[in-house]
Amino acid sequence: MLAPKRRKERFAEEKFLKDASAAESFDDRKLFAERAEKGRREILYLAMVLILVLGGGVVLYAFNFERLNVLFNSNYFNNLVRISLALLILAFIAYLAYRERNYSRDTNRLFTQLYNTSKNLQQRLEELTSLLEVSKLVAINDDLHDRLEKKMPHMKGHWKRVAFYAVEIARKMELDDDYIRLIERAANLMDIGMLQVSGTLSEDVGRTRELSPGDKEMIKKHPVIGAEMLAAIRPNWEVIPIVRAHHEWWNGMGYPDGLKGEAIPTGARILSVADAFVAMTSWRSYREMMEAKEAAKEINAYSGVQFDPKVVRAFLAVVTPRIYGMSRDSERNDELELLREINGITAEREAQDRPFTP
Repeated sequence: MLAPKRRKERFAEEKFLKDASAAESFDDRKLFAERAEKGRREILYLAMVLILVLGGGVVLYAFNFERLNVLFNSNYFNNLVRISLALLILAFIAYLAYRERNYSRDTNRLFTQLYNTSKNLQQRLEELTSLLEVSKLVAINDDLHDRLEKKMPHMKGHWKRVAFYAVEIARKMELDDDYIRLIERAANLMDIGMLQVSGTLSEDVGRTRELSPGDKEMIKKHPVIGAEMLAAIRPNWEVIPIVRAHHEWWNGMGYPDGLKGEAIPTGARILSVADAFVAMTSWRSYREMMEAKEAAKEINAYSGVQFDPKVVRAFLAVVTPRIYGMSRDSERNDELELLREINGITAEREAQDRPFTP
């Protein structure tokens, strides 16, 4: 059983926490101050009335000392004095109680403000800490890009181009600005897992030959490794599911989790298309670099197989003007021409028969 002092402290703490979510407005505080002043005036008036009553009684008998002497020695006067003193004491106690209540309310209000300020400062500190960790992560990621580009020259500028196309596709899909910024961040961090994987790859990978089966299996681990690295720095960060799922396929044949359709985060579906287009239009030692038009046709061929059809449509709307370098007058006709060419390629090829190799 709690001691009286401890119970009092606990009650005060519970009352403070209860009041912490109900800070009063300026008008409320002003009204309370006015009421407090009115209460003090009323108590003062009561004291003055009592003094006047006693004083008046004395004055009435002031010119008759015998009657005054009788009055002072009478039970009536003694009772009157006692009652008056009792009323004065009660008035003073009421005044002290009123002041204590006012003080308690002001104290609670002060603690409420301090509590809310402390809570806001803690939240700000967490945000700043998170931003600092992310900045460190981005610096590490930039270093990773430099090292990977030295080891695999064909990857030079890859992530910047992916981020560019991903943002353009997201804008064409009219996504929220905050989510677009998230996609851009994910594009720059999507291969951070390669920081661990790159050390296990063959020295000549990407330079003179295609990936070996062992290299491919190691590379398939980088989405999971990257997601775990990000989670260790900033748990529940929205970018993590995008990084983990950017190699998933629309038909569920991707990796690492075999996600299918809408189960794949929208940002990951966008990165998948942007990453594929940049890879196909970049140099590889083991295959020819594709023209942008051919790469667009290839992506359209795998719409509904590897890629989300809605993302593919937005992608085509983005790259068509760039492929043709169209003017305002020819924009619509050239777009229709490209779409006719692309749609002329049948998408009947199954992913397992001819998978895309970045």
